[in-house]
Amino acid sequence: MLRLRRDIPLFPQGKKKALTLSYDDGVTQDERLIGLLQRYGIKGTFNINPGLAGDNDWLEQPGVQVDHNKFPKEKIAEIYEGQEIAVHTMTHPDLPRVPEGMAAYEIAECRRELEALVKVPVTGMAYPFGTWSDKVKKVAAACGISYARTTKPTFGFSLPEDFLEWHPTCHHTEPRMMELLEEFLKPIDQNQFLSPQLYYLWGHAYEFDAHDQWEEIEAFLKKASGRVDIWYATNKEICEYIKAVRNLVYSATGDYIYNPSCLDVWMQIDGKEYCIKSGETTTIPYEHH
Repeated sequence: MLRLRRDIPLFPQGKKKALTLSYDDGVTQDERLIGLLQRYGIKGTFNINPGLAGDNDWLEQPGVQVDHNKFPKEKIAEIYEGQEIAVHTMTHPDLPRVPEGMAAYEIAECRRELEALVKVPVTGMAYPFGTWSDKVKKVAAACGISYARTTKPTFGFSLPEDFLEWHPTCHHTEPRMMELLEEFLKPIDQNQFLSPQLYYLWGHAYEFDAHDQWEEIEAFLKKASGRVDIWYATNKEICEYIKAVRNLVYSATGDYIYNPSCLDVWMQIDGKEYCIKSGETTTIPYEHH
């Protein structure tokens, strides 16, 4: 009889937790948010509409008007240096409601324009209005998108089964944001550890003005920062790493694991940590009964 074995993915360097942020629209308030991220050593992903770059506008929020101004194209590479840039379509349409050809243009042209600005492949996305469908997911994949974020909260810390339907933990106006962080930061019981945990926060930086939340988001970042057990990563880094984990090749007996990716991968197998290096095969001591 084959003994049951517990193989659990870990984040880089064997970490069991990760934190990522995602902010939409490319608004000028992003610059202040990026300053806070840099202060606390946290990374974010910023989803931009190049077709609306440079627009100056305002939004009516409950009891207040807030600026909804967007950076001009020539400022984007400078402002977002060190962060991830991702697709938010050219002009922010509700993708399930437009023809597939228009959806493809909105996504692919957005990719092309952003890549011309930042000189790296842009493969991530946030769905405008958080809306998606199976057809939209297929179009996004055909346009070279590897992950796409919705706005549907999980209020939990699990990884997505489908990265083209990536649900965040919560929005930053969620009253339980700090309560969820407290839960996320609790030490993990090794006997109950079954999968790595991810806290994924999203929003729009102009909402910090609308809801007077700048002090609150700084308190969140300060509390979450500087912890040796947390991987601070962009959306793209998390997606690429977990896909590398999922692409590990096991021998028929489970004694050998080959890593075909360009990333080193960490696993916990029967309570012991292994680093399965890029392009190498690792032998796992495994008792067969």
